[in-house]
Amino acid sequence: MTRKNKLTILVIYLICLCIIMLAYRIDRTKKMKRLRAAIAQVEADRDRVRAVEAEVDRLSRLIPVEAGVPAFVEELYRCAKESGLRLHEVVTETDKEKKPVATRSGTAVEIEAVSTHRLKISAAGSFRQLSEYVRRVQNIERFNRITDFKMSPDGGQVKGAFTVELFSLPVKR
Repeated sequence: MTRKNKLTILVIYLICLCIIMLAYRIDRTKKMKRLRAAIAQVEADRDRVRAVEAEVDRLSRLIPVEAGVPAFVEELYRCAKESGLRLHEVVTETDKEKKPVATRSGTAVEIEAVSTHRLKISAAGSFRQLSEYVRRVQNIERFNRITDFKMSPDGGQVKGAFTVELFSLPVKR
């Protein structure tokens, strides 16, 4: 082999090596882009799952599976103490009822029972104390509904009687 042939073979070898390295780098860059896109998709999915978990947690605090009536009654007494009411009494009464739910077709389908827990509350104090108590009850994190609200004067004070309803969802098994 002559020197010229050796040099030609070496140049061809170097050109082939450059082409192979260039193809490898291009392929590697494409794979890196795909991996980065997949990682971004996984991170976006993870963020969506976290947001859904936070929403489920918030909703389960609002309308829990278990009634938690004793804890709610304790919260009512704490609200009464902070409001400065002179008289506060809570009587519990549990009632389960089936509630129909309307579907898109317009027909009503009966779902499992939604438990309604009624608490009858009587309280006495100044108008400001009673209104502060009602405000605190409304601001309890758990979903509740105040019904049958009655107020009457009681020797310079105000006497209030009302019902608070709590709801709990059925457990799907």
